[in-house]
Amino acid sequence: MALNGISKSEFESRITKIQRVMREKGVDILVAFGSESEPQNLIYLANYWPAFETASVVVPQEGSPALVIGPETKTYAQGSGVINRIFQVLEHRESSEPDYPNQHLPTYRDVFDSLAAGRQVKRIGICGLAVISLPVYNAIVRSAKDSEVEKADGILNELRMKKSEAEIRLLRQSSAITLKAFEAALRNIRVGMEEVEVSSYIVAEMFKNKAENYAYTPYVLSGNRTNQAISRASHKVIERNEPIQFSFGCKYGGYASSIGRPLCIGRMPKEYRQLVEVGIQAQELVISSLKPGTVAKEVFKKYWEFLSVKGFSEFFLYGPCHGTGIMECEHPFLEANSEYILEEGMTFQVDIFLGNLDFGLRFEDGVLITSRGADTFNNEYREVIELKPDEGYRALRI
Repeated sequence: MALNGISKSEFESRITKIQRVMREKGVDILVAFGSESEPQNLIYLANYWPAFETASVVVPQEGSPALVIGPETKTYAQGSGVINRIFQVLEHRESSEPDYPNQHLPTYRDVFDSLAAGRQVKRIGICGLAVISLPVYNAIVRSAKDSEVEKADGILNELRMKKSEAEIRLLRQSSAITLKAFEAALRNIRVGMEEVEVSSYIVAEMFKNKAENYAYTPYVLSGNRTNQAISRASHKVIERNEPIQFSFGCKYGGYASSIGRPLCIGRMPKEYRQLVEVGIQAQELVISSLKPGTVAKEVFKKYWEFLSVKGFSEFFLYGPCHGTGIMECEHPFLEANSEYILEEGMTFQVDIFLGNLDFGLRFEDGVLITSRGADTFNNEYREVIELKPDEGYRALRI
């Protein structure tokens, strides 16, 4: 049976691989934390995406894992997850911190004792240390007694870098839905709309095509707001002949996608058009450079040299790629000091962001590293997009 496109046996294989690495590294128990906004560890190991509460998957060196949740989500976890062993721990409660005085809940000490089954626990690793809540972290440390508690994100990061055939199918489907949402936005955007109004067409098209959610809050940015690398749609009114940036993606089967494209309704300002043309060339250069066996920093070097030659290095903010999968942005980033080797099965977002104080842009698409190079999940609309005012994209590209 497949759950959201991933078979039960694939979930079981993930646990087996993790336990093998744990034995190699001497980690006795692994705690993989997640939340509603950062669910990657939980979806990967348990097919579980928490709401309101947080959760963890606890993996022993030997034996079955456990899903640790808060006081209110047991029936939800039983109905959606693939891990049957479930503990409810108070510290995973929602942020309003109800006391639940009539519930007698286990502690992390009970979880560890149950999973260790009499074996000595010397080292406890935490995946998700950058996002774990303080109450949960403190509960783990209290329950660890004399065990060493350490950061262990590398265990999961390394395993998640290369994708299975099932994961790749989900990424492709997610990208296809995102492209439909992009086209819906192009058809419906008009001068005089607020940015948030355009977002409604994006989100509606995603859900219409069976996405579970958006991968991140949609960016519909206009004017000088296009220079915001991280943002969200606002009540700013969209004007004619000004830069506009679309950046958004959906989640399908737990896997994320993203598209980034700059555009304009009317005539694109000359300086902005020049930046757009450089962005197109930069993305195509990076995509063509992503080949198995290549040291990642060599791709960055080509990108940096290109920007420098074109005179746009001052528009640079970050490296041109980052990993993608369950999260739209995940390990690893591709930067000037990236020593890892590109391998078949890795997936990235080729994410070209360039900006200054006046405007900015993002060209972004997902890719799969194959034996032949980068297989791009979407090749559409990598061009200068100027929409005919009041008629949408369907009418005519100027």
